[in-house]
Amino acid sequence: MRHQHLFLIKLPRVACILFILLFILAMIMYAGGTLNNPESIGYSFSSENIISAIMFNLSLIICGLSFAAYFFYFTKLFNENTLINILAMVGSFAGVIGSICFIGVGLTPHNLFLDLHIVFVNWAFRFFLVTGIMLSIALYKDKRFENQFANGYLIFAIFTFLYVLVLELAPDPKISDFALVFNVVSQKFIVFTFILSILYQTAGNSKLLANHSNE
Repeated sequence: MRHQHLFLIKLPRVACILFILLFILAMIMYAGGTLNNPESIGYSFSSENIISAIMFNLSLIICGLSFAAYFFYFTKLFNENTLINILAMVGSFAGVIGSICFIGVGLTPHNLFLDLHIVFVNWAFRFFLVTGIMLSIALYKDKRFENQFANGYLIFAIFTFLYVLVLELAPDPKISDFALVFNVVSQKFIVFTFILSILYQTAGNSKLLANHSNE
């Protein structure tokens, strides 16, 4: 129970807070310049910069490590041989793999390892899409969880699906400033959605573990 509380509640919350803090720090330290306009001044969501990139990539690595542990321990909440538990296990293991891909994204800056970076980004969100779908179904059926927490995974699945469409259909960011802003803001939006989704789910995990400790 102690390990579950650590990896399903405390560690994910710390990782989410660190991600937000590192992102804010990157904004503060950023001097200016974008891919299509190197002379611009001040922070932009579509900007690229060594310090900013290091901060963002470090936050992805921290979150990837934490969320891999989170989904691994989440599987331990579903230990019965039922269809719902199997769906939850599949979704959780997909979350582990997606989290490992997050680490890969952080370790492969796109300006140095573009091909690998794209592979990790693409597969991270494809696996997280599986996670969102499977866990939303499992949590709706599992009476231990309130429906609001299943809704959280469902909303995440919808946004992830939309972002997968962006990965497949969006224009090359080098074509125009609009294409650049659209691609990069979409990426940051879905990452923040995922971070907030995990943060929200820790509340459900906290209730579940508290109920178990009182039984």
